[in-house]
Amino acid sequence: MITADRMSNAEYHDTDAISSSDVKMVYGKSLAHWKAKVYKSSTVFDVGTAVHSMVLENEKNLVIRGPETRRGKAWTEAYEEAQANGQTLLTIADYDLARNIADSVLFHPAGQRMAGPTTVNEASFFSTDPETGLKIKCRPDSYWDAKGVLYDIKTCQDASPRGVAKDVGPSGYNYAIQAAFYLHVMDCAGHKADQFVFVNVEKAAPYAVSTNILSPEYLAWGKQKMHETLHQIAEANQTQKWDTGWSATTNVVVLPRWLQLDAADF
Repeated sequence: MITADRMSNAEYHDTDAISSSDVKMVYGKSLAHWKAKVYKSSTVFDVGTAVHSMVLENEKNLVIRGPETRRGKAWTEAYEEAQANGQTLLTIADYDLARNIADSVLFHPAGQRMAGPTTVNEASFFSTDPETGLKIKCRPDSYWDAKGVLYDIKTCQDASPRGVAKDVGPSGYNYAIQAAFYLHVMDCAGHKADQFVFVNVEKAAPYAVSTNILSPEYLAWGKQKMHETLHQIAEANQTQKWDTGWSATTNVVVLPRWLQLDAADF
């Protein structure tokens, strides 16, 4: 089994390489939005980070159960201390929520696999895209290198097959592009990675968990869009032009069919 590096999550994000988040932003929004991106922390983000830590790195004690509210001196002081120690501070309610979600994942066979001795967690991988020359990177939640399986925890509102299907494509979060990108980076870096498994867990009781993989056709679509987007980024870097790709002419907003008047209304 490979040995995990000691790079922190913050250090990973500071490295100058293209991530799946970059590719998804360019595909889902535009080059202009990606160039102007500013990642900000939020309660939802912090809870998600805490769930990952509790499942994948629980022994490191990276999540702190703080005060009841985010207001006041008690929170400010605790937050500053947590930041200095590389920890995530949550309110009591948010901590208990994250704990419940994480425990549900750990009860599932996939969670037990991720938390077990056969996987490497939160390791950073770097390579170069052979077609564009772009530096690329990924940080899988969990990597079962002996079997070539990547696991990714997704907190969600609906972990049912229908709910997951909505999140995977362009109408959701473009997870198909993420899966294709991670497998591509691992392949370029010389590591066996044949399957990407989404571990979806709901953010409300009973914190239901499902595991999901993409069909070959869906993964092929994600791979195509991923490569197209990498070429977009490479061209923009070369031309120093990061635009929206929208038409320069005035757009005409067409009345949708469901709003069109019936002849009987006249």
